[in-house]
Amino acid sequence: MIIDSQPAPIDKRKGADVITKSIHWAIASCWVGLFVAWSYVYYAMPDPHHTRSYWDVSMLKKAFIAINVLLLISLVGLLESFFRHHRKTDTIPKTLTIMVIMSLVGIVVVYSYF
Repeated sequence: MIIDSQPAPIDKRKGADVITKSIHWAIASCWVGLFVAWSYVYYAMPDPHHTRSYWDVSMLKKAFIAINVLLLISLVGLLESFFRHHRKTDTIPKTLTIMVIMSLVGIVVVYSYF
């Protein structure tokens, strides 16, 4: 019997808290937003069968708005993750980091080419 040993700390968490759940919801909504933005860009592209040889600017505007919303949601999720980062097991979601990079690239491409 060892007298000097400390008892192991008891984990009082009862599952995922509100911040962890909101980060998961942010990740899911980022994937939906990415699909929506990609759909707008796809339908804005010129038709390969030569019925329309120009980009649809109204769809590109919607894609630009969707990409900005995607950037906002992913940044909010990252900020929540940074504020939540207290334990060793807390990590920064790679998905949100990738979404921020992809949305910034998308904003630069849409803004510079159209």
